[in-house]
Amino acid sequence: MLFEKLKKLIDRQYYPLNRIEISKKKLIRNYRRLSSISEKIKVAPVLKSNAYGHGIVEVAKILDVMNPPLFCVDSLHEAYKLYKAKIKSNILIMGYVNPQNLKVKELPFFYSVYGLNQLKQILKYQPKAKIHIFVDTGMHREGILLDKLDEFIKNIPENYLKNVEGVMSHLSASDQPDKKETREQVMNFKKALEIFNKNKIFPKWRHIANSGGLLNSKILKLAGISNLARSGIALYDSSLRFITHINQIKKIKKGDKVGYDFTYTAKKDSLMAVLPVGYNDGVDRILSNKGKVLVRGIICPIIGRVSMNITTVDVSKVKNIKVGDEVEIIFNPKIKERISYEFLVHLNSEIRKVVVD
Repeated sequence: MLFEKLKKLIDRQYYPLNRIEISKKKLIRNYRRLSSISEKIKVAPVLKSNAYGHGIVEVAKILDVMNPPLFCVDSLHEAYKLYKAKIKSNILIMGYVNPQNLKVKELPFFYSVYGLNQLKQILKYQPKAKIHIFVDTGMHREGILLDKLDEFIKNIPENYLKNVEGVMSHLSASDQPDKKETREQVMNFKKALEIFNKNKIFPKWRHIANSGGLLNSKILKLAGISNLARSGIALYDSSLRFITHINQIKKIKKGDKVGYDFTYTAKKDSLMAVLPVGYNDGVDRILSNKGKVLVRGIICPIIGRVSMNITTVDVSKVKNIKVGDEVEIIFNPKIKERISYEFLVHLNSEIRKVVVD
């Protein structure tokens, strides 16, 4: 009890140099917007990889009140975090689970499966678990190949058929709805459903779409074959801010070189700020001499190499700047070598998360 009181006191009085702000209002707005795309397709938030860097528990608590049909995670470890946080919504584990880890006690999770032995072992230890059968419709990662699906279904022990709650797949190029392979995947998913129906199995949930698939669901006519979409990146649009603070300001002269390997040379006399944040925190080294930050509403370039715990920026355009000023890191999706959410999932999970309105 004393320790808990002390911890709360420290938490109130401690001001972190770096913090991640999660906008409750924007997350809920995004969820409602995605849910309004099709009245026939429900939205299951994807919380894998620490909710795309936003904080898995923080995001789950915000969206739990929206009563989503499922939360989607990758691992048993992630599911257990939500379980301990007393999240009420159902949780689907999409990644592989070692069945040996299910022996200890009954858990209220749902599981994606694509192997008969995998299914049998999960239900041996978790007899009440719901199963979503993963079909490979052409992406050729995990999943049961279409020409093996009928045999797979016929070999499911009869007493386990009641546990089959869903059938799922994944689109490889959902942002390219007119691509031949994308349309073939949709047709293959339809064929998979026909195989289930032929075997008198009618899954409650049918899902192939991710964010892009949901946004393009009308073009792909998904409402006729699916009633659920797993939305990740579109859910998190503009809902996170990564804030750090200036810890030193110095003048550098034209010709001065900055950082490891001297990759930046000042073209003129400049004002430089040092930030207590680096690639350990999620500011990728690829942002060296490419990335940008926001200081008092002014965009400032990162100069020199991003170090493990330090980043340097040119703040010459900012008037009356001082040590302690807030700085927002901009994760630039225009860098060809990275996709926008690759930056987000690399955010250090130990950075303090703050939920704001």
